[in-house]
Amino acid sequence: MKQLFLLIPIAVLAGCGGVSRNPQTFLQVDRLARPAVNEVFATVAGDRHKVNDENNPTDDAGQLANDIQGFMTGTAGRSQAITNVVKAVLVPDVLVADLNQTDSAAYLGAETGGATGGKFGGRKLTDDVVDISLGVIFGGTVPALGLAPDDNKEIPTLTSDNVGASGKRFTSTFPYLGAPR
Repeated sequence: MKQLFLLIPIAVLAGCGGVSRNPQTFLQVDRLARPAVNEVFATVAGDRHKVNDENNPTDDAGQLANDIQGFMTGTAGRSQAITNVVKAVLVPDVLVADLNQTDSAAYLGAETGGATGGKFGGRKLTDDVVDISLGVIFGGTVPALGLAPDDNKEIPTLTSDNVGASGKRFTSTFPYLGAPR
């Protein structure tokens, strides 16, 4: 699988003409490649949520993976087999796109071999990313894909935020988002 990383000089992100006005030290305060992941797994106690927000994705194997382990086998009561799959799919917390694939984008598509709609990965504007993540965490998604035996500990009432992905404000041209309301 090919991976794409962007390294953008600060000058490109600075004001007009690339001139940096009031240069300051970079401070990362949030990281949200996969909505609901850090929000579900990392507790506010001990600043785990804050630590994950400020960490580099390369730290996820030691940090976020431990949060997932504790939550899945403790709070959610899921099996170790399902927990291992969840860690394999969600760590690191980055948006994965398989540039060798030509099908359409699908949230967690690259990680699940296309089980969520396409093998390319990334995500479409219409992907209900929170429900897909909650289905992996609390639902039967992992066993249904044959990735781990069913532990029969699904919590169906937690597999959706009950807010559908809205396609009402999308357009057919870039940037694909309609005017705000």
